[in-house]
Amino acid sequence: DPLRYYLSANMPEFGDADFSWREFYRRNNDELVATYGNLVHRILTLTHRNFDGFVPQPGSTDADDGALIQKSHETLVSVAHSLEIPRFREAIGKAMALAGEANRYVDMKAPWKTVKEDKVRTATTLTTALYAISALKIALYPFIPQASERLHKLLGFTNHVANDGWSISPPPAGQALQEPKALFTKLDEGIIEKETLLLESQKTT
Repeated sequence: DPLRYYLSANMPEFGDADFSWREFYRRNNDELVATYGNLVHRILTLTHRNFDGFVPQPGSTDADDGALIQKSHETLVSVAHSLEIPRFREAIGKAMALAGEANRYVDMKAPWKTVKEDKVRTATTLTTALYAISALKIALYPFIPQASERLHKLLGFTNHVANDGWSISPPPAGQALQEPKALFTKLDEGIIEKETLLLESQKTT
C-alpha cells in the first residue's frame, strides 16, 4: 500500500520519473503515518476506551461538526471527479486535505478533555470524526486498498469496502469496534541510505 500510494502521489500524470527513497520515506511517515494513520488511531482509541468499545450515540451537532461532514461529502465527490480524468496526484491531495481538516477539527474539539465533563459532546465529536474517516476509507481505497479493508474491519464491519460503493457509510451507534491497531508502519530514516546504496550497487553490476 505505501508503495502504491507513493507512486500515485509522486509520479507525474504523464511521462517517466525516478524513484526516490527519500520521498518514499517522507510520504510514508508524514502523510500515511502522521496525518492519516494518526487520525484513525487516536479516534478509534478514544472511542474504544471511553465508550466500552462501541460507537456512541451522538448528540446535537454544531457548526464545526456540520462543516466537517459537509467537507467529507464534497471531498468524495471531488476525488471521484479527479479519478475520472484521471489525475491520481490530485485525487490523493484532496483526500489528504480532508485528513488534515479532520485532525484540526479533533484538536479544536479536544475530546480527551471534554469526556471528563460532557460525554454527549464527546460522543458527537468522535462520531463526526468517524464520519470523516469513513469518507477517507472510500476516497483512498483506489490507492491503499489493503489499509482501507483493515480500517473497515476496525470499524466493526464484516463485509468488504467495495460493497458500500462510492458512498460514506459510517459505523452506526451501538456497533462494536475492533481493538485499535496502527494502519501503517513508520520507517526508520536509515532505510534511505541503505536502500539508495543497494540501488546504486545494482546499477553498477
